[in-house]
Amino acid sequence: MAGWRFIFKPGLTIATALALALLIALGTWQVKRLEWKRDLIARVEARTAAAPIPFDEALARAEAGEAMEYAPVRLSGRMDAGGTAKVFGSYEGEAGVYVFAPLTTDDGETVYVNEGFAPQALRDELAPPAGEQTVTGLLRYAEKPAPPASWFQPEGKSADGLWFIRDPKAFAEEAGGEALSYYVDEFAVAGRDWPKGGTTRLKFNNRHLEYALTWFGLAAALVGVWLVFSLKRPD
Repeated sequence: MAGWRFIFKPGLTIATALALALLIALGTWQVKRLEWKRDLIARVEARTAAAPIPFDEALARAEAGEAMEYAPVRLSGRMDAGGTAKVFGSYEGEAGVYVFAPLTTDDGETVYVNEGFAPQALRDELAPPAGEQTVTGLLRYAEKPAPPASWFQPEGKSADGLWFIRDPKAFAEEAGGEALSYYVDEFAVAGRDWPKGGTTRLKFNNRHLEYALTWFGLAAALVGVWLVFSLKRPD
């Protein structure tokens, strides 16, 4: 680039510096978010590997503000097929339903248990075990209610009784009762083919590295553009 001359352009330089500072700040923020997300994933994975604790203990800790989702729990109570809800979903690429059955504990609280996945063909053939049951699984929080229905987002429940959201309170209200907003993803049960328990998959959207590289890449490109407009070709 012999003979090229650098021409200082105050307006361009100031605008570039401001934009560059913003892009670097956004990239740095995404790096911090990446570190936070990795720590979150590690803590959740460690939590799922812990020994099951009584449901009441996990509930009390969750109500006190402690992060308890995906903590292994155990609870006992009476299962009632009358309030069963079936939620549309898929497992390993196959469409079907997840069977949610209400379990009433000894202290009168109703907790919905996600017994697991079943193919669509078995949807109307499944009923939860009746009577006293002991359940072990992962504590889960209810999904937030869906926004108003649209072409892309169906209502919470279809006309034929199939749900599209995991909302125990809504399940119970439909059945004329009440339930906690927490539910339990049951572990696999020996000797039971369907519903298939133990289907919980930990899913975390972690694209922060991609976003950080995008912001830093834009910052580098901006510097390149600034140089192009600040250099003058020799006559």
